Amino acid sequence: MTPTSFSRFLPVFALFTVQLIFGFNYAASKVVLEKFPPTLWGGVRLLISAGLMFMTSFLFVPAEKRKVNPEFLKKTFLYGLFGMALSQFFFMYGIKHTTTTNSAIMNTMTPIFTLLFAVIGGAEKFTGRRLFSFLLAILGAVVIRDLSEFRMSSDTFLGDFSTLLNCASLALYFTLSQKFLKENSPFWATAWMFLFGSILLLGISVQDFHLLGNLPVDSRFYIAAVYNIVFATLITYFLNAWTLTKVSPSMVAVFFYFQPVIAVFNGWLTFGEHPTLRTFLAMALIFLGVGIGVVRKK
Repeated sequence: MTPTSFSRFLPVFALFTVQLIFGFNYAASKVVLEKFPPTLWGGVRLLISAGLMFMTSFLFVPAEKRKVNPEFLKKTFLYGLFGMALSQFFFMYGIKHTTTTNSAIMNTMTPIFTLLFAVIGGAEKFTGRRLFSFLLAILGAVVIRDLSEFRMSSDTFLGDFSTLLNCASLALYFTLSQKFLKENSPFWATAWMFLFGSILLLGISVQDFHLLGNLPVDSRFYIAAVYNIVFATLITYFLNAWTLTKVSPSMVAVFFYFQPVIAVFNGWLTFGEHPTLRTFLAMALIFLGVGIGVVRKK
């Protein structure tokens, strides 16, 4: 593989890694949210991630790229609001109040919102080829899930609606922040977004702070919490920020269709749920749809 080919492949590999991590995050989030309210845990994980990201920035980002000025702070606050605070709140609230099946299906709306916002903002053109790739991936995401388990009942409505709001918030973040992240260090910018996001979430969950003094003595909880913070927050948000400097927002979002595939493999490896012919058909549709969206014409 030539250096040019490798540089083109690297963002694709990063995006797939993000979805691999997210694919296992539904179960981990459920475990943590048995002990903590969604807003409090969202603030805690962002605050810890901010501290780790600032440490990383001071180690690897040159001093001249660690700029702080009113314009930088204003934009990191805005992107931290949509991409971190609101996204984390809506995702956590959603996963707590709906099923993992509903959440996995609803989260495949992120690419649709992203493309919609990008087209409205003039950042991308709506082409027939792009529409075809999205339709294939959507079809695969629908086929791979057992829709008989999907419920829009009163018990899950608020959770489902919250998950849709998470998709919209994340899509706005992808669309609005691309130019800014190209002009700044993703490490440094993401650290500030984490910080502002954590302040916002912790600020509205002060009444729940007493719960932090009653941490459970449960290895399952701590494994899930570490996974939530290190993998599903720190690594995924940085990789998303970095890839936004390399590819379009809709390219970043379309990889969300890999999450149902990964969830199926997780069920196979963890619970012995063997894939069916329908599963492999759905995977083929998703891979084909993503492939058409990723590979550009010469």
